[in-house]
Amino acid sequence: MQVLSEAAKRGLVLGVLSNNKLLNADSASLSNAQQQSLVAKAAALGFSGEAGKVQTVLSDDLQQHIALVGLGDTQAEAAKISTTETEIVRTAVATGVRQLLQARKVDSVTIAPMPHAQAAAEGAQLALYKFDQFKSSKEGEDEAPASINVSWLDSTQKEWDAGQITANAQNFARDLMNTPANFMTPTLFAERVEREFQGLDSVHVRVHGPEWVKEQKMGGLLTVSQGSNEPLRFLEIEYRGSGADTPVDLGLVGKGVTFDTGGYSLKPGRYMDAMKGDMGGGAVVVAAMRALAQLRVPINIVAAVPLCENMINGKAVKVSDVYTSRAGITVEVMNTDAEGRLILADALHYVTDVHKPTALVDVATLTGAMVVALGEHYTGVFTPSPHLWQRIERAAHTADEPAWRMPLHDCWDAMLKSPVADLSNIGNRAEAGACTAAAFLRQFVHGKRTGKGILGDQNNDEESSPKWAHLDIAGPMEAASTSGYHTKGMSGRPTRLLIALAQDLAHKKLN
Repeated sequence: MQVLSEAAKRGLVLGVLSNNKLLNADSASLSNAQQQSLVAKAAALGFSGEAGKVQTVLSDDLQQHIALVGLGDTQAEAAKISTTETEIVRTAVATGVRQLLQARKVDSVTIAPMPHAQAAAEGAQLALYKFDQFKSSKEGEDEAPASINVSWLDSTQKEWDAGQITANAQNFARDLMNTPANFMTPTLFAERVEREFQGLDSVHVRVHGPEWVKEQKMGGLLTVSQGSNEPLRFLEIEYRGSGADTPVDLGLVGKGVTFDTGGYSLKPGRYMDAMKGDMGGGAVVVAAMRALAQLRVPINIVAAVPLCENMINGKAVKVSDVYTSRAGITVEVMNTDAEGRLILADALHYVTDVHKPTALVDVATLTGAMVVALGEHYTGVFTPSPHLWQRIERAAHTADEPAWRMPLHDCWDAMLKSPVADLSNIGNRAEAGACTAAAFLRQFVHGKRTGKGILGDQNNDEESSPKWAHLDIAGPMEAASTSGYHTKGMSGRPTRLLIALAQDLAHKKLN
């Protein structure tokens, strides 16, 4: 009787087209006889290469476990299930890797050549992710090794390497978001980012403290942070990929609330554990910046992440308090749980005023209303610029991280009126919460608006500078379940969308 050798700890992911046609099996050193045997085994088990299906078999010589991953007729399948070929490949490879890890206990996986090497690398790397650093006994040790080597059998190494970088960036964002808040304070977040960027060319990281924030008159960040014993930080990252003397092409601003209780407008306890991830906007921004520097993308970008906690103590901001923002706009705080927009407003005004980027994008886990509207799969995008929206939509398609344009009309401005200040931080009616949040932020990029309440053309700021977009990621911040390359928990999305957007802007400037 044959027994499994140590070599059987090896795994192979092999693409299969419709009707069990093996894809590039020769590159995996499989003879014709071995290929025919695999096809016969697969057919006997009811596997036919349908997209989304995976069948794991043992090679005839008992030397390796093989995950046959269905790619279908990729173009036809992509049209049928409203996705892209890259997403089919990314999901198939991820599912194959998971099967080999969990069911077959392999300690190395080779990916046979298939279309879209970058997507294949992303699928493999994202599937490997787990967050267990605080477990004294690692969960699943009996099922999978602590580390695994993944390799690629093809000449398209550059694309594979790029996919490794983009996937590792998303995993970095996942780590930041999954880390408990007592291990990811504003100070610890900034220190981790400084370490991650060490040794990267054309990058400057600056970490500012409370005194600098006071000098900048960032009233929103000071107001939100005053309820916490943890000192605030303002993180600034500058990447000059196209030269020090050329303009800033893109500004990125990420919400960095490292834990959000809601303040005196206290959140319900049931879901408060997820609020360690309320700095998800900041996490994906710094993760994307790291990847862009590693990829040496020829673009100039400035990123800003205001970091603080939203807590309750004797000094915490109270409902009806009024503060003055960096823009000089006074704000009445009518809900202390609408704190993200307060710190974003100061950061947006700072980046606009100091760095003057051509395009400016903020990213935030901002409103529960967005979760209700779009669920966990789509990022909501608010922008008065159709040209910037076209670029974001294209990046979303490239990265397979869906985005949907939301309305941003003048009618929301009137809802932000306050009887005692220039603005209220929430709308005066219990409706359109995501839209009024975006309308609030808009005031700090393009100047205070008249608030006439006219339902007009939402593209009327197209000529304003910078071209601005707000990404509300409250839905996609967390994956509800594990499947494909998604792992239950904080998702690290939309890191790859931001990378794709910057790459697109590097290829063709936004005028």
